[in-house]
Amino acid sequence: MKRMASQGFRVLMALGIAASAAGMPGISFSQVVPPQNTITTQGHGEVKVRPDSLSVNVTVESKNAVLAAARSENNRKMQAIIAALKGLNIPNLKLETQGLNVYPIQGEYQKDKLPKTVGYQVNNNLNVSVTNASAENLGEYGSRIVDTALNAGANNVGGLNFYLTETAGPRAKALDLAVKDARNNADAMAKAADITLTGVYSIEGSPQFNMPPRPMPMYSMKAGMAAAEMAQTPVETGETSVTSDVTIRYKF
Repeated sequence: MKRMASQGFRVLMALGIAASAAGMPGISFSQVVPPQNTITTQGHGEVKVRPDSLSVNVTVESKNAVLAAARSENNRKMQAIIAALKGLNIPNLKLETQGLNVYPIQGEYQKDKLPKTVGYQVNNNLNVSVTNASAENLGEYGSRIVDTALNAGANNVGGLNFYLTETAGPRAKALDLAVKDARNNADAMAKAADITLTGVYSIEGSPQFNMPPRPMPMYSMKAGMAAAEMAQTPVETGETSVTSDVTIRYKF
């Protein structure tokens, strides 16, 4: 039965295509086969926006011959950093532990002998984020977070990243600009070819959220440097962009 049904469908398809080609009433597949009289063009849209959020990675690294001592020191430093960051009273500040890792420290390699564990290293990574802030305040917040974390005992502070939490508006605007750009290109092509566009056959595209590559340094407290000796860390927010590229096929 399935084989007969399949054969019957192929027959109907063939009859439909033949009838359509001959201009006779029958089954039409015009929705599947693109019309010949079309123009395909592309459009691009871009919207510049200021970020409203930031994130920073704070790392505390501790080493000791005794695991318990390494963990105790690490916990003490991280607790001090968390207390200091909360004490900044920055609106919408969020602290989240990203990972706590313990690694054995191996001694020197000796031939035909397995290396001995001579100590332990404990790494605690904390993600610090601030959301829904003005671009003007973000730079100040980033600077205060970096300096406060280092002064409180962090070994490294890096991965400073600015981003936009709500992108619906800029995405819609970028798509709108891209579609209008494609239409302008199609109108210019149609005018040059002396034809009249009659509608849209197909459209493809999606917005992209792009953060311009801006290298952010890894800040660290230098050995023997007191907190008072450190200059305030300069942080600039800059701009990010939302772009959209579309491909539209017009009928004529």
